[in-house]
Amino acid sequence: MKKFLLLCMLAPTCGWADSPLTSTDFWTSYKDVPEVVMAHDIERLNTRLGIYLTSKAPIDKKAAVINALSWNINNKENAKLFLEILAQKYKTTDPAEIQKRLNPEERFCLAYLTALDDYNHVDGALALAQQARRKLGPSFTVAIVTELIEAQKNFGGRTSLWSYVAPVFADKQLKQDLRPAGRKVIFDYMALYKK
Repeated sequence: MKKFLLLCMLAPTCGWADSPLTSTDFWTSYKDVPEVVMAHDIERLNTRLGIYLTSKAPIDKKAAVINALSWNINNKENAKLFLEILAQKYKTTDPAEIQKRLNPEERFCLAYLTALDDYNHVDGALALAQQARRKLGPSFTVAIVTELIEAQKNFGGRTSLWSYVAPVFADKQLKQDLRPAGRKVIFDYMALYKK
């Protein structure tokens, strides 16, 4: 029994909390951003944070806000709240119309929120993230979050989860728009899956 407990403490895949989306708290390198601190403190999207996600704020800070909102084993509803804010922005409650009007950064934010809301079912979130990634160009932030969602989708599979993020870390063409300390958080955790 002691060996099992020790293995659980050391193994990155032991327990439901250890996974690509739930164990990469890169928001900690953005504690100087008031919206990130607020997101961490309340763990629920509010109007101020939703408007921030639709603003011209840098994509890495938006991702840090979402990362700070975190996850819950019983799911969350931050994506639903974000859709309500988008409905006000676009003056429509038709989900299809909102989807058509989303700009790429809003699509990325919706994808990340959706993935964290229900990290056991990320197919829809991954599709949104991939769409956003194609439109947003060479952003490290967008690429790494998309690959974290992809790794989450394949969590527990036969493929090494490191293989999803390794190309992002190796891609010198990407704009390094995530703070170095944030990149290190992701790298250090995902490197546990190299073998």
